[in-house]
Amino acid sequence: MPLKYARSMLQVAEAQGYNCEELLRSLQLPFNPMAPEADLNSLIDSRDYSQIYNRVMCLLQDESFGLGLQRRTPAGSFRMLCLFIIHCETLEQALQRASEFINFCRSLSDMHYAPKRPVERLGNGTAIYRFAHSSELVDTEQAISEREASYATARMMAIWRRFCQWLIGKPLDLLGVYLQVRSPDKDSYFEQLFGCEIYYGSEHNAFLIAEHNLDCPLIHTEDSLRKFLRNAPYHLLVAQEDEDSSLLSQMKRIIGTDLSHEFPSVVTMAEQLHMSVRTLRRRLKDLDTTYQQFKDELRKEHACRWLNQPELKINAVSALLGFDEPSAFHRSFKKWTGMTPGEYRASRQPHALNESPSQANLSQASP
Repeated sequence: MPLKYARSMLQVAEAQGYNCEELLRSLQLPFNPMAPEADLNSLIDSRDYSQIYNRVMCLLQDESFGLGLQRRTPAGSFRMLCLFIIHCETLEQALQRASEFINFCRSLSDMHYAPKRPVERLGNGTAIYRFAHSSELVDTEQAISEREASYATARMMAIWRRFCQWLIGKPLDLLGVYLQVRSPDKDSYFEQLFGCEIYYGSEHNAFLIAEHNLDCPLIHTEDSLRKFLRNAPYHLLVAQEDEDSSLLSQMKRIIGTDLSHEFPSVVTMAEQLHMSVRTLRRRLKDLDTTYQQFKDELRKEHACRWLNQPELKINAVSALLGFDEPSAFHRSFKKWTGMTPGEYRASRQPHALNESPSQANLSQASP
């Protein structure tokens, strides 16, 4: 993360009457973000930024990631958004519901947020996901310049992309990015941030993606969400290929969604990941897990998802998970969750969410 984002958050805390020197001493960082000689464009470890963010967020009760957004984001908003979408079947449903949630929250302060049609399949194998207008996202009065405002918008879009990648457990490859900002002179920041072609001066801020990404299933449960939130916003601020926790996502992609067959051995998994068994076990240990725990957690995630589909009989879920006997599935599931499959299914029914409105009711728009 650029150091300037850390300093910006600290300056906001300072403006609210908090003592930055005491705050920084309590964090015991290996550097001083407020040092006059510090290069604002230098990069700092995202873990250090996360420490600063979490402390300032706790003080200010604002989860806007220090990006200079137009309105503060009350503490707990991101958690509630995650809970609102975590049980969606596909990425498309999650994006639709996320837009509904954000629109509702911003309507409480008489603000509009997203275009009426945030997700659109274009009919040629591609799809558009639209963000809000820059003027609705960034506080242009506090931004140093139009350039800084455009950087804040781009960073917010990059954070959202990483969240989508976590939801589906694999990279969200971009075919293009539409930005409302004018094309900068001799500045490759946006190309480096997104790794694709950038279309400047567009009507909307938007992602152009392959249509099949919208059909990707969400791979997480409320349990894995709790673990994710404990480390937020670190995992949203670093590129997926740079974080060690992406190892689990790679392993999930190798196994796929068909768990009815036998899991690969740890030796086979290490070979698929192009590393030694010893290295794989060490990296899993660094993530506080083992290969057996990974397999159990993956079965649990899929079991919870399938049990949320009432048309599937419990014995069918057992077979989909590769259990030879339903009784073995019942014992394992109770060990994982403290409930039998039937009890879990019954507990989920009252909390079922309504489906997102049909796209047919959304008005047309184009980037």
